[in-house]
Amino acid sequence: MAVDSADFTVKVGEVHALLGENGAGKTTLMKIMSGCLRPSSGTIYVDGKRVEFKTPADAMQHGIGMLHQQFTLIPTMTVLENIKLGLIGQRSKIGNLSEEIDRLFRILRLNVDLESTVDTLSVGEKQKVEILRIMLRKARILIFDEPTSAICGPDIDNFLQILRELSSNGYGVVFITHKIREATKVSDRITVMRKGKVVSTLKKEEIIDERMLLEMMLGECFQPELVKEKPRKNKLPLLTVMNLMVKNDQGVIKVNNASFEVYRGEILGLIGVEGSGQKELVEAITGLRKPVSGSITFYCNSSVKPGYIPEERFEMGVAQSLSVMKNAVLRDFECKEFMGRYGRLNFVRIEEFARRIVQLMGVKTPNLRIPVKYLSGGNIQKLIVGRELVRKSELLIAEQPTAGLDARSSYFVRKMLVDLALNGIGILLVSSDIDEVLEVSDRIAVIRDGKIVKIFNKDEAEPKKIGMYMLAAEVSQPSQ
Repeated sequence: MAVDSADFTVKVGEVHALLGENGAGKTTLMKIMSGCLRPSSGTIYVDGKRVEFKTPADAMQHGIGMLHQQFTLIPTMTVLENIKLGLIGQRSKIGNLSEEIDRLFRILRLNVDLESTVDTLSVGEKQKVEILRIMLRKARILIFDEPTSAICGPDIDNFLQILRELSSNGYGVVFITHKIREATKVSDRITVMRKGKVVSTLKKEEIIDERMLLEMMLGECFQPELVKEKPRKNKLPLLTVMNLMVKNDQGVIKVNNASFEVYRGEILGLIGVEGSGQKELVEAITGLRKPVSGSITFYCNSSVKPGYIPEERFEMGVAQSLSVMKNAVLRDFECKEFMGRYGRLNFVRIEEFARRIVQLMGVKTPNLRIPVKYLSGGNIQKLIVGRELVRKSELLIAEQPTAGLDARSSYFVRKMLVDLALNGIGILLVSSDIDEVLEVSDRIAVIRDGKIVKIFNKDEAEPKKIGMYMLAAEVSQPSQ
């Protein structure tokens, strides 16, 4: 049972965090509250009155709106068209839409062209447009499902401040998350869920430390080992990027004369403020976008494609209507390992491969034949990461690989990346998490305004230094 006899309340003017591992039932519970799912039993009260929601529109009429991990924006429409589409059928009217959008742009620190199509935006920008839409609809209870998973480190504090401002203006805010530190920083109360049940609801002042919440989430004492330092050999390049120039869909240069190498057996961490050109750079390397100039050279086995963990897991990582089993081999349907007689797929081998991934990553799924769309966002991410980790690629491009994963799963993925590097795999790790990049990377490249402004060796990298280069704060004459 996804949710089992759960009690949950939201008060006016508070931020209430809903904390738990992937698959704990957090999103399912909030989908019931927001009208996306109907409960098998139990009741919902709004302002003391019993209500029943058949659709999200019913919930919105009572002032409840939810921002999902999977975006509801229409990619081929412009930002403004998506905003107006979200306002169709709303009872409340906005006097001056343009002024209200400008005001919310400032609050959200969003700087995009309203006439840009959504498919040209970064993940973080898309998320902020979703937030803007739900705020324009005048919901009184705002439910955010893992809202910081796509936001860069320096922007997370700003976003959490937005949640506080919303609560101080009379909104009830539900913050679904697996990130304990963020939950304790911004929330007035925290409810912990585990295996579909509510373990406890605590006021902020009742929380002794982060480990207390971690043990509630996991039901055990979780003590991860530190990543052990080992010398990495084989300083042979697997990927060389030279003087790369890349434009976005509007013709604006987003990658500006970027150069770097990824060596065999190393992890090169790439970090920067959201929208600094990471998206276009990765698209160029993976063949999804044609560069204007410069070169991208691979030195690995041409018969095995480089592994790729995309940031946009729903749009690019999986085919949602296909089963877990088929998604496990989505990039390898033509591989001889999975082909039987007469060019037909060998589903016995495919099932064995899929089961290996599910067991390795702890993917929570009723069976291997269920469509991926019925899995939680975190479990979809585990499937994608596991699929790429077990492939025999010499080079792996990992784009936000732990986004949406809980503490246990995040640690496991990071350890797997380190183990792959120790076995000679070259890894380009694109992450917005400074702590993650510092923990696993051998070198760290900082990208700002499309340029690689600094490449740190592990022994010289510090959070403050990296942040300064990311934000161009108190830094002069950046160089490699």
